[in-house]
Order: sequence, then structure tokens, then C-alpha cells
Amino acid sequence: GYYYRGFPVIFLSENNVTLDGLICSSKHGVVIFHFNEERELTQDDIDIIDEMHMKFVAKLSEVKALTKNRILNVPVNSIVFAPNCINIDDFDCDSGLSISSNVDEILSILNDITWDDGSLLETLLSHVQSLSKLKPKRKRSYVRQIDSKGSVLKKLENSLATLDSSQTTAVLVNIDNVQRIRGLAGSGKTIVLARKIAHIHSQNPHWKIAVTFNSRSLKEQLKHLVSAFADDNGIDWDNVDIIHAWGGSKTEGLYYNACVAHNIPYYDYNGARRLAEFNETPFQAACKNFLDNKKEDKKLYDFILIDEAQDFSIEFLRICYSLLGEKKRLVYAYDELQNLGDSSMPSPEQIWGVDEHGKPIVSFTSEEQDITLDICYRNPGPILTTAHALGFGIYHKPIIQMFDFEGLWTEIGYEKIDGELVEGKEVILSRTTKSSPSLLSAHNSIDEMIQFVKFEDKHSQSNWIAQEIFKNIHEEEILPSDIVVIHPDTIRMRNEVGYLRDLLFQNGINTSIAGITSSPDEFFSDNSVTFTSIFRAKGNEAAMVYIMDAHYCNVDYELAKRRNILFTAMTRTKAWLRVCGVGSSFDGLINEYNEVKQRGFKLEFTYPTEAERKKMRLVNRDMTSQERKRVHQAKLNAHNLMVLLDGQVRVEDIPEELRLALIKQLKGE
Repeated sequence: GYYYRGFPVIFLSENNVTLDGLICSSKHGVVIFHFNEERELTQDDIDIIDEMHMKFVAKLSEVKALTKNRILNVPVNSIVFAPNCINIDDFDCDSGLSISSNVDEILSILNDITWDDGSLLETLLSHVQSLSKLKPKRKRSYVRQIDSKGSVLKKLENSLATLDSSQTTAVLVNIDNVQRIRGLAGSGKTIVLARKIAHIHSQNPHWKIAVTFNSRSLKEQLKHLVSAFADDNGIDWDNVDIIHAWGGSKTEGLYYNACVAHNIPYYDYNGARRLAEFNETPFQAACKNFLDNKKEDKKLYDFILIDEAQDFSIEFLRICYSLLGEKKRLVYAYDELQNLGDSSMPSPEQIWGVDEHGKPIVSFTSEEQDITLDICYRNPGPILTTAHALGFGIYHKPIIQMFDFEGLWTEIGYEKIDGELVEGKEVILSRTTKSSPSLLSAHNSIDEMIQFVKFEDKHSQSNWIAQEIFKNIHEEEILPSDIVVIHPDTIRMRNEVGYLRDLLFQNGINTSIAGITSSPDEFFSDNSVTFTSIFRAKGNEAAMVYIMDAHYCNVDYELAKRRNILFTAMTRTKAWLRVCGVGSSFDGLINEYNEVKQRGFKLEFTYPTEAERKKMRLVNRDMTSQERKRVHQAKLNAHNLMVLLDGQVRVEDIPEELRLALIKQLKGE
């Protein structure tokens, strides 16, 4: 069972009250605890306790699954612990209410409370945590086949959702300081943040709260989730801002609001791009300019929550920190593996620096400040392991990228099967059952969940995807809005998907390009297949994901960046994945997938040394267009030299000094 403190909030006729303590267990049902340190209890105290009790009973009685013959099938009891009270005997305690000043008596009362139908605990928890309010937006009453993909989705969506212990801590623990929430994609961060916002707002409705993010397509999703978790009084949207990070004169944004409040020049994308220095993003440059020109901190919010924090520079995080009052209630959540080769976020000391005495301005001194969500609910285990294998290039020769900190593998849900998780040593890793619950695996084979499909040309690829999507909708009972097609090349995406979109249109299937042909604040469109680049896809998920032109992620330059794109694309699916491509580059991805599949979805590799990781970062680094041209020209020149030396030119014809210099460079000396 579970014990909650200060949760949930009960709405009485006069005001809002948080429960001192609440037990939900299969043995005792619901037990509401009240703590009173006064010397005397009053009738008003008892009336409030009774009202809270009746409110709780009434709420649970609305849940049909928790009733039997229209009567609540869950025992609800209230216990008052009043250690200093001298007038307990003045009150008649009827059924369901107990008052005592003695701890042993409290324990005895608790032991006497039993529940005969503890199998309903998951249903009870789901409603207490308000997750039962997250009804599937997609109605699946049309499903007729018992073994179709639509039927599988219906079962998954109808399964009960409850918060695990880490998620519960993240929602309920609120401190007057900076808090970090981290985990894998699919570990429930967005749900946790939305539930946390609703909880904070119910406790402090007068607080000004901001929720900010990078992907505009998250806005409507967040608003829907926060509304779903709202209490009886709903959400006062004047005090809760779901707001984009950048913004402008037409669209509210945290940076824009800060500029207006501080009377500092605002930079849009084009202006910020001109402002940016080498290795700076435009938004980073704009935020840096704000900090350089800020003369004082002005409080705009009481609480700020940042989703997708890995997408922001430290300058933006510093702006958020400065917009809070004396109490720095800042929560930032991020994907632990946004960029596979790097630690995804700097340390608090790197972000906020040190004070005049050399002490860190922000440090995490308690577990409550640093919460890890270590269970991935979105991706089936085999898909997540495959995404890691290809993202890191575990079975690519050589490995493409690797964590600097070996222990991160266990933090993200892997266990060591054999070997040593140490630099230079061989190791075998596998995901644990706990970290990757097999919600879908029970319904589908591996070959149904994941497919890598090669084509002769791009037209053949589009023809096949169109046929499969038609089959998904008309034979397998999947809705168009369950399907996402991801193209890895953001710049060419719109042109590359044109032929496929036309094929679907000819077959009566609507499509939209996220953020372009649909609202920038929404990702999915009703009754429409969504096409997207990887940047719009981040933070979203779909039942069926097609990745087209995946060979883009296996060319001979910028491999780390391209494998990060592939990893992010693959982890958008919560059920089925189809990875498509053409040419010999795609053969390499197929071979890597076959390796991880043949090894039972285990990762077997020798952990790269620090020197090897340094070389990986250099070889697979991001390049400017000028760098790519220079590297391409160098490869071409080297190839031409090899051809000439193969019979057309004698080695002796090349000056010895040049030969020795070339040999030295090739040896890396």
C-alpha cells in the first residue's frame, strides 16, 4: 500500500484543506489521518473531519468499479491522533471515526480495519492520484477484431495507470528551492509535471506559476493534462501560464516577457542569429544578451517548471531563476539521454555558478531535490535496447559514441549480465524487467513490433509505407492519428515526404505536417496521419511510427548527431516501429539491428577508454558546411593520390620532405 502526506487536497465549503496523512492499502482500504496538537478538540474540528470524510467517500462512490450494489466497496476510516487532548471522551465516535492520544491504541485501531477486496487497490490508487481522469482521447468503440492492432491499443489504453514511487515523490515533494527531475524519454516526466502543476495550484491558487518548454507542439498537450488533473475548482489560467520559452509580440514567451518587464531589447530569431557568436545558438545569444543587460532581478513568478530542459542553454535556466522571488522554486525536467555521447545537462554548479565566497549558488543537498524516474513506460524493452544499440553504434565498427560515466547505464535501467562496467573491459548489459515493463510484449512478437525494411529506391519506399498505412487503418483498426511518419532530415523533410503524402491523399487518407500545415501548438490532428521532423517529434509519442530515409543516419560524417536523431525517432513509438531506407548505408543499420536481435537484445561491447571516446567525439563531431567541404576534398585528394601511386606515379617522384610530413600526419604524431 501507499502512505501520502499532505495529499490530496480536499475542497470544503469554506476553504481547501490538505490531508495530514492518507493510507491506501489492500489490507486497510482508505484511512485518513488527522493530527491535532491542541489541548481540547472542538465540535468545529469534528465537523471539518466529518466533511472531509464524506467528501472522500462521495468522490470514490462516483467510481463504478469501486462500488457493489451502488454501495462503496472500499472501507474509508478517519483516525484522529491528539496526543495532548484532555476532552476526547466528550465526543461520541461513530463507525468510521476514531480519536486517540495513544500511539499503541492508534496502531490497534489500524490493525482492526480490514478490506475484503484488496484486489481493487490499483483502481483505488488510480482515482486517488487522479490518473483515471486521463481518459483516452481516441474512442475505440469501432474495434471489432479481438487480435487487431486497434484491439491491442484499446487494451493498453484501458489498463489502469498509477504513479510509481519515484513519480509520486516527484509530484508531491515541493520545496522552496531548485529541484531536478530526470529520466529516460517515456518515463512519464510530462505527466508528472502536469500532475505537479495541478497539485501546487490547488494548494496555492494565488501563486503565479509558469510552465515552459521548447517544442511548441507540447503546449496543447500540457494544457489538456493540467486541466485533466484539476481539482473541483478547476484551473485559474490567469495564474497558470503554459508558455513557450522564446515567444514574441504575437506569441507569449518567457524570454519575451522577461525583456518587457526589464525594459531590455528583445531579439527574434533573425536578430538573435546575427547576434550569435561561434558555437552559440541564436536563442542562447538572445538570453546571454538579456543577462548582460539586466540590472536587477524582477519577480514575475512564484513557481517555474521547465520541461525539455536539455534543449536549453544555461543562460535560459539562469533567466528563469532570476524571475523568481526570494524563494527559488524552480523545477527542471529533462531526458537523461538527449545526446547519447554527452552528459545531457551541466551540473547545478556549472549552471548557476558560485557566490562571492566560492560556494555553489545551487547545490542538491537532499534526495528530494534530485529525483530520477528510472522506469520507461512508453517503449517496449526490445525497441528501447535497439534504439540504444544503434544510437551508440554498439555493433558499428568502431563504436560511435559512449557515456563518459559508466554508471549511467545502471541509472537508466540496465543491469550487468556479465563482465565489468569499466573502461577497457568487456561487458554485457540488459534491461531489467522493472525498468521496461512488458505491457506490449505480451500481445506482439518481436518481428511484429520492430521491422527494418530496405528498398531499391525512394519511390518503392513511399509506395510500401502508403500500402502499410492503408492496411493499418482499414484492416488493423488503427486510427490515422495513431500514426506518425518521421523524416530525419529537417531541411529536406517537406519535399521528401511529398510523394508519400500524395499517395495517401489518393487513397482518401488525410495527412498533416506538424507545425506547418497544422497549428504550431499541436502535434496531432484529428483523423490525420502526422508527418514530422525530429525536432517537432520530441516530447510526443505514437502507436505506429514509420521512419523513412533512415539511411540518412548512417553516412560517413556527423555520425553522432545522426545517430542521436535515429535514437530520438525510434523512441517516439509506444507500440510498433518500422525503419525504412535505401542503399548500402541502410544495410549497415540492418546489420546492427540483426546483431542486437541475435544476442537477445543485450548490449555486448568493450567499454571505450577515455582516449577512444575523445577520438570518437572528434571523428563523429558536428561540422559546418565549410568543414564538410574541406573533409570531402581531403578524402578526394587522398583517393586521387592512391590512384596515382598505383602505377602512374613513382613514390620517389614525391619530395621526401612532403612524404615524411604526410606519414607523420597520418600516424597522428
